[in-house]
Amino acid sequence: MNGTGRILDPARTALVAAVACLGFVLYAQAAQAAWVLRILPAACVADERVALRDIAAPEPGFPEDAWTILGATALWDAPGPGQSQTLSGAELPGRLRAYLKDAPLEYVLPMQLLVRRGGRVAQRAELERLVVDFLTPQAAELSGRTWVGGVEVPEYLFLGEHDRLHVEMAAGTAAVGAGSTELRLCVSGPDGRTVSKVMARAVVNQTVVVAVARRPVNPRDGVLTRELVSFEERNLAGLPGRPWDGAGVPVRLVRGVGQGQVIFAQDVEPMPVVQKGDKVLLVYEGGRIRLQVEALAETDGAPGGRVTVRNLQSERKVIASVRDKNTVVVTEK
Repeated sequence: MNGTGRILDPARTALVAAVACLGFVLYAQAAQAAWVLRILPAACVADERVALRDIAAPEPGFPEDAWTILGATALWDAPGPGQSQTLSGAELPGRLRAYLKDAPLEYVLPMQLLVRRGGRVAQRAELERLVVDFLTPQAAELSGRTWVGGVEVPEYLFLGEHDRLHVEMAAGTAAVGAGSTELRLCVSGPDGRTVSKVMARAVVNQTVVVAVARRPVNPRDGVLTRELVSFEERNLAGLPGRPWDGAGVPVRLVRGVGQGQVIFAQDVEPMPVVQKGDKVLLVYEGGRIRLQVEALAETDGAPGGRVTVRNLQSERKVIASVRDKNTVVVTEK
């Protein structure tokens, strides 16, 4: 909602003087484009009258000299010390026009304006800067390129004149990593004791090189090779899991992955050295006894992993540990 109007003396005389100094003609300025003021959602005042600069901020393009003079315009009576008053967005244009009738102004209005006598108010922009300044050094310790975005904070916070405001991690939140991060805006009094904590949230973005399927890949394609996988930059904040880093022992997929999709750590398993249908040497070890017999693998098994095999002499199935591609072991304690 926008409101326009004209300013009464003596503010009118001061504004005209400011316009003249800037080399503008008042009616020409009004005919082209009005100056724009953003009315704040909350304000603190120290005096008995609310001044325009207490409740408004000039938008880009507003002449600085004109704002210096216009911002000092006294408006309506302020609430009593420690008290508050609320004005709806619907009634603000009428209130402003009563004091700024000749001013070539347009307003960007909040849903309501809450004015408090005494203290100070931290607006959304200040709260966002606090969050970004808190997270940025910690995000810089992560690998790849990092930045902070998606900041969610209250529209404003009222503070006592000597209160301090700082940011901390929410209780139970781990160290800063890629993705959404829960925070608290903490208000402490002059004695250092915490007065209140308000929830905030931000997204730590981190772009790193991750494994991506060159084409649709599934488990029967076997070991993942450069022919199946490429490495591209992706933002970890937008990923639902931890990407596979491409390092370590040869691996294969445990589920199909589409072309261009990221391959996650949970999508892979070590490539089995023993595969279903392989003939292996089944070794029984216990104390001083060591027996060995031929067996047939009933499942796949990676080095150090477990595999089901069938003793070809007794036809009994047992679970053994994979020692190498030719040998599985059952140890009796």
